[in-house]
Amino acid sequence: MNAPHSIKQLTDHHTLKDLVEELLPQSIQELIDIVGIKAALIIVEERGGIRLPVPVEVNQGHWLYTAIGKEAFTALVEYYAGEEIEIPRCSTAMRAIKDHHIAAAANQGASNAELAREFGYTERGIRKLRRRVEKHQKQAFDKNQHQLF
Repeated sequence: MNAPHSIKQLTDHHTLKDLVEELLPQSIQELIDIVGIKAALIIVEERGGIRLPVPVEVNQGHWLYTAIGKEAFTALVEYYAGEEIEIPRCSTAMRAIKDHHIAAAANQGASNAELAREFGYTERGIRKLRRRVEKHQKQAFDKNQHQLF
């Protein structure tokens, strides 16, 4: 998947930790502990829904070496060497991460038309997405405020 905005760009949003805890399965949270969040989400983006055979040794020619970097790939190989691991699709989490990234870009001044072109949506789709994200953020804020009292 070579979308205009990759997971590398989507992981900088401040609500990412909350999204991970709420939406990603335990197996991916474990993968995050091993390789880091950016590398884990790249693996999900590239191989979600299929098994991932992990090589027994680090090889610079392996696609993962390039995709997630030497450090993360080395950690993956050290932990899972020779195993095949199930990588869930995590479609709900991946969509939520992308939605929040689009909303953040909108909050920084990008117009609906710009966002629609950039992310391959219609303007109507961007408006609906923004309303959905704003509603979710308001609910989270209200929940946090309620816990204060």
